[in-house]
Amino acid sequence: MTPAVVVIDVQNDFCHPRGVFAGAGLVVDDLDGLVANINTLVARAREQDVPVVWVTMEWADDAEVGLLASRSPFLATAGLRAGTWGCEPVDGLDVRPADRFVRKTRFSSFHRTGLEATLTELGADTLVVAGVRTDFCVESTVRDAFFRDYRAVVVRDAVAGYFPDLHENSLRVMGTVFARIAGTASEALPLPVGGAG
Repeated sequence: MTPAVVVIDVQNDFCHPRGVFAGAGLVVDDLDGLVANINTLVARAREQDVPVVWVTMEWADDAEVGLLASRSPFLATAGLRAGTWGCEPVDGLDVRPADRFVRKTRFSSFHRTGLEATLTELGADTLVVAGVRTDFCVESTVRDAFFRDYRAVVVRDAVAGYFPDLHENSLRVMGTVFARIAGTASEALPLPVGGAG
């Protein structure tokens, strides 16, 4: 297995208490803990020269929001607009210029993006997945990865949602056939624990 860490949508509008989702009552519990766990995962990857890919949801204009504007009206004219604070990674994430970056406009990180080309360039056949929202963008990405014959491991303590029951149900569904579920310190991750090799 040749892994790449893929971190999805850990952006101000999705996660920050002043973000557009929090304004609509959708709040990530323990954001500091999520950021710490993602940084632990990313550090572990970098120790082993495993690439890190940051995926962000960004819309160039109101028209690009598409059908979601009618399903989540608070997004029709605000939030996740390219170049705004809401699209930036939340404070404290260990994002580095040498990392890879992919912009998406729909829940799946594969839908009309450069993610698959990036993974091919990296020679990666396994995704180690972190980020938000577990039951939307994370699960959509993991399902699409499976359809493309990529292995996936979802890092239980490095993903989060807005509703604990949906978060846990999504982990259970993904863990059936679409992915393995493991924690940041688990030997089940395709990342060696410390040291070279």
